[in-house]
Amino acid sequence: MEIKWESGDIKENRYEILLMGVFEKETSKVKSKILKSYGFSKYSEKLKFTYEVKQTAFINGEKDSPNLFLIGLGDKTKFNDEMMRIRFSHAISKIKKMRMSSILIIPPEKSDAQHEAYELAYMALMTDYDFNRFKSKKDDSIEKVGIFSATDVSESIRLGTIIGEASNLTKDLANLPSSIGTPTHFEKTARGFSGVDLKVFGREDFLKLGMGGIEAVSRAAREPAKMLVMEYKGSDQPPVLIVGKGITFDSGGISIKSSEGLEEMKFDKCGASAVLGSMYAISRAGLKVHVVGITPLTENLPGGNAYKPGDILTHYNGVTSEIISTDAEGRLVLADALSYGVKNYNPTAVIDLATLTGACVVALGNNIAGSMTNNLDLQQKILDASKKTWEKVWPLPLDDDFKEQIKSDVADIKNTGGRPGGAETAGAFLSNFVDTKPWVHLDIAGTAWTQGKTVRKGYISRGATGFGTRLLFEYLKSCEKGSGSVKK
Repeated sequence: MEIKWESGDIKENRYEILLMGVFEKETSKVKSKILKSYGFSKYSEKLKFTYEVKQTAFINGEKDSPNLFLIGLGDKTKFNDEMMRIRFSHAISKIKKMRMSSILIIPPEKSDAQHEAYELAYMALMTDYDFNRFKSKKDDSIEKVGIFSATDVSESIRLGTIIGEASNLTKDLANLPSSIGTPTHFEKTARGFSGVDLKVFGREDFLKLGMGGIEAVSRAAREPAKMLVMEYKGSDQPPVLIVGKGITFDSGGISIKSSEGLEEMKFDKCGASAVLGSMYAISRAGLKVHVVGITPLTENLPGGNAYKPGDILTHYNGVTSEIISTDAEGRLVLADALSYGVKNYNPTAVIDLATLTGACVVALGNNIAGSMTNNLDLQQKILDASKKTWEKVWPLPLDDDFKEQIKSDVADIKNTGGRPGGAETAGAFLSNFVDTKPWVHLDIAGTAWTQGKTVRKGYISRGATGFGTRLLFEYLKSCEKGSGSVKK
């Protein structure tokens, strides 16, 4: 999809359709002029268009003029970014069904032009996304979107396009079946990122470096396990470390899962997918930040050489863990990735994303990710970033009681603490691998894919949602401006 800034005479811009949102008591001169030029007053009674939210109207353009698609935006004082994304996304979806391939969007004009252009570019790409590579018959796509503004908004459109593309890359990686979305595929994808240095560790490295977690989980894997270490150095400052769980397929291992919903376990790589999407975004945008992204990637399968309940593993930082369940494998691979990143890169802040626990889904449902931290200042900055996007985050406690719950009789810790507080005990486990660095753990198990539900928002497609990609980008963008720095 091409997205560009348009100005000048609206009717001279060669688009098939104008998409315009109108508030109750609309006073915009531009919009009033458009409505008048289309003779809207003579159609309004027939169309019964009263500007309320969810209302739409279609007017055929005369001669060479584009068609006009109107959407009601309701009360301007109650309108916000999320309403803008949802309303315009629903309209674009309807226009796609009309088989029109070019749209000129007239922004709402509620906030400043730069911000609206950024949001609309992002929304348009998210809406047009369709994981259709394995379909013999593909739906039509929108080829060109123009965003009309008297102000030059081309840079805002560029950034909105980048984060939209990055979110769609995240969705693509997560949606891929495990036979294709392998650790090697992730490596090939990362090698295509301009300005990102890449190190790749394999099984021999895990053994040599003492990464007992990812070594154990990957023992029965048929696909070669890898840990990707991506570094983008847009600044000479110490880095922010972002880590994503990348279990490309999770059978549960010896503690095997039931068959119900097992096809969705390709989504256990959503954390790693979001980290790659974020690295793509910050490198394409040229953010002046220093970021290290690490993704431990492996299948978790049963087999004669698989790790077993009762095993004791030694992780990269020397902490030992007793295996209670091989289906609590994500924290084991994250342990090595986190401790490696902390020791070798001395980050100012650490953020990990993982589809880690069903307990978090039970606690917060499918629209909110759980957040656990050792630093309330960093957590607040993540919460602030989430307010700029659709990715909701809610703080969960990480008290000493949870740390006590995972103490082992035969090792330093054990990899599950039972059903009570399952999300929090997983966070308590990870806290052993970040030293004293400011750290936030995001459990995205409920938010990373739609899990068979009705699509939550018009611009969030079925399957992988891309959760975390824009959230990380917005936080890292704040670091570029200095407002993301964290108090220890």
